Amino acid sequence: MKRKILLLCLIVVSSTSWSQNDLKLPTMDELLSEGKQNLTQSLEKDLGITIWSDNFDDPATWTINNDGLGGVGYGWDINDMSEGWWSSNGINSTSGGNYAELSNGDATANSQELDVVLTMTTTDPIDVIALGGTNQVTLEFEQYGARFNDLQQISISTDGTTFTPVGDNLDKSVLSQSGGSPYDNPDLKQINLGTVLTPTNDPIWIRFTWTTNYPSASTNPNVWITYGWYIDDVKLVTNPDNDLEVTDSYWGTEGLHYYRIPTTQVAPIDFQASVFNGGVDAQTNVQLNADINSGVFTGSSDPLTVEPLDTTDLILAIQFTPPASVMNYTVTQTITADSTDDVPSNNELSNIAFYVTDYTYARDNNEASGSTTNGTDGFEVGNLFDIWNDQELKALSVQLPGGNNGATVGTEFFLKLYSLDPNATGSIGDALIYEEETEPIIVTTSMLNQTVTFPLNSPVFLTANTTYLAVAGSYTEGLRVSNAGTSDPQTSFFLDLADGTWYYTNSTPIVRMDFDPTIGLNENALEMQVGTIFPNPASDEARVRINLMNSSGIKIHVSDLYGKTLSVQDVNAQSGQNEFFINTESFASGVYCVHVFDGLNTITRKFTKK
Repeated sequence: MKRKILLLCLIVVSSTSWSQNDLKLPTMDELLSEGKQNLTQSLEKDLGITIWSDNFDDPATWTINNDGLGGVGYGWDINDMSEGWWSSNGINSTSGGNYAELSNGDATANSQELDVVLTMTTTDPIDVIALGGTNQVTLEFEQYGARFNDLQQISISTDGTTFTPVGDNLDKSVLSQSGGSPYDNPDLKQINLGTVLTPTNDPIWIRFTWTTNYPSASTNPNVWITYGWYIDDVKLVTNPDNDLEVTDSYWGTEGLHYYRIPTTQVAPIDFQASVFNGGVDAQTNVQLNADINSGVFTGSSDPLTVEPLDTTDLILAIQFTPPASVMNYTVTQTITADSTDDVPSNNELSNIAFYVTDYTYARDNNEASGSTTNGTDGFEVGNLFDIWNDQELKALSVQLPGGNNGATVGTEFFLKLYSLDPNATGSIGDALIYEEETEPIIVTTSMLNQTVTFPLNSPVFLTANTTYLAVAGSYTEGLRVSNAGTSDPQTSFFLDLADGTWYYTNSTPIVRMDFDPTIGLNENALEMQVGTIFPNPASDEARVRINLMNSSGIKIHVSDLYGKTLSVQDVNAQSGQNEFFINTESFASGVYCVHVFDGLNTITRKFTKK
């Protein structure tokens, strides 16, 4: 099902061609997502012969272009002192002594320079082929620092003028008040150059570049913030004979992985991995192997030969379909080949744990780390879910963080459900069909750091082979939704209510479906129930659903947040469900209240005008 909607979401992907980036321009207080690794980068290769190295003892080995900046704490500098605002200790490199440091002002003093590209390039070219006799070489260096909105990039050139990106640090987590961490000190970075060099290659220049990861927002000071980037002990090392490297892995059903699956929604699960042959020799009989619960299920991919510098996808030949009964599962995955791997540390796959549950359907891994918010603006955030069997849904669940960066007690929020029109074109927003939501909920202390469940205003009958989007949201500031794990692009989404735009996020919000049939409806002692306003945000028209026990005259009164009346409708509503239209064409952008009065009681709902 997911494959049918991917094209709907492409317009929100960053124009940067070599990375998947944060979904929304972050602030210093909060980042909405983390980047996704996509460049072939290996870890801690111990083998090979060093054919060239530099430890910055002679600064003249490098040519620095600081884009007109001057003074301490701006641009690249080579010495043995840390001069940036963030760290006073520098890098704990193997060689010690001099190192290269990149700074761009002091973020705490808002003194960063805007619209700069800062480079450090080898002054003289390096004749790789003459030195090593092969194009099978790896560029490695030790580094320290942290990433915010930076693009920390490594490039090479064969003419000293045109540089080709070969690596970056977008695989590193973002460090913010929501979470993340600095790099190890030192962190060994390794980039296999065999895919970009030839056996007859011209000498190369190496370049380290710092700039923003958001060039389209170059006037925003936040995108020019950096903690700093420290580099030392740069080397070119020949590659080992046998070195398979796992560059990506996937498990799930039709593009979505679930850590909790209700018994009613079990479906075949695929396992696959991408492996890169970074060694000199071809690797034969390469297979992906999976063992679930120590022999409950075992499977392997078809054996393949992976040529040097090629990447191959390994897909388990048989899918695993869990029985429709409650059970915990642990999946152990391995990569095997005929040759003994010289660097086994980079072809390891993490174990996977997932659960078949009574009622819970969850995309998150239940290990909360960081959260999503939108500053002072309202937002919605949530996950796609594929439905494989018809089932009634009565409730959604969410986790809200506590602590200093937790959700604010007293904030009003909601949970909401959309279905996706598989035939829609355009953005993800054009494909969403409003289904139902909860009554407004007020954040209480007891909710924080807990997964809490709330009933929808009315049950929703979910249709097999349909994709749904479950979200948590608020029209005001103060809401934070916990994240746990990562989502593939275009599988978890964020709506910025300030501009009405949907973005995808690589962080997985803890927003779940709950199929517990014992969950009662939000009992209403009144004879009238009022659904949410949709579409929300609205453009020229909004709708409201009203359910009555008995036919009655209804007054629909629309006001702004200050109580000013904008429109009043007197309508005759029949018993059962009714749907009425509200003309919002003349309304200014903002939040509005819809008051529904049946002669005895008033129920209020809110919506946003684009």
